[in-house]
Amino acid sequence: MYNYSNYYGFWNLSRVFHDLLAALAQIKFAFVAVCSVVALVSYFLCRSKKDWFWLTLGLAFTVGADYLLILHNRHLTGVAVFCFAHVAYIIRAVTGKPDGMRRIFPWLAVLMVGLVYTVLTIFLIDMLNWINADLVVFRFATSIYVIAALYAALFITNIYVSARYLRHNRVLIVVGLLLFAFCDIFVLIFNLPLYFGAPEGLSMVFPLIWVFYLPSQALLALSAVNFSRIFPHTQTLVN
Repeated sequence: MYNYSNYYGFWNLSRVFHDLLAALAQIKFAFVAVCSVVALVSYFLCRSKKDWFWLTLGLAFTVGADYLLILHNRHLTGVAVFCFAHVAYIIRAVTGKPDGMRRIFPWLAVLMVGLVYTVLTIFLIDMLNWINADLVVFRFATSIYVIAALYAALFITNIYVSARYLRHNRVLIVVGLLLFAFCDIFVLIFNLPLYFGAPEGLSMVFPLIWVFYLPSQALLALSAVNFSRIFPHTQTLVN
């Protein structure tokens, strides 16, 4: 005879685990939001107002993206918003560097055209959702690959221009971006079963996403601070 108590025990355990994950998601989002607030407050300790502006704009896009991804599972829209965060960081890196702006502008313009086109496609998908479900599924699958490719191109560009053109807190920023990149690598591995039919065991890397992501956002949030005003002898540690 089947023991239903085992079934209900497993169901209750699954419910507790689900509630725990939901609570952790809210904590993670709160951490990212706090990082954004820290960046805002760093206005009073920043070296450059322009540098501070582009950082806080990038983190604002990050908070918006995480709101969609973490709390609402809106993957397509969330990744699109993340793309705009990287655009802000790229502009931050080349602001005040005519050579950098001249070199990166054509490439950035191409990516922006692709990004705007994809965002408009996402909007049309939402508008046409009630017309043809099969067509929408196809468009979604196509768009997620397009937006992921644009995201990767913008992220790589972000790391390159930050390492090449930034001077203030460059080490802090580049380390933050590299941690961010490792996070995204594990995001890709985590989603391989969903989009490419890879083995389900790859989902075990999920905790590593946050191990890299949360410190990356903390470092980026602090990257506009002029540390020499607080600790005169620490400037060499972050540049």
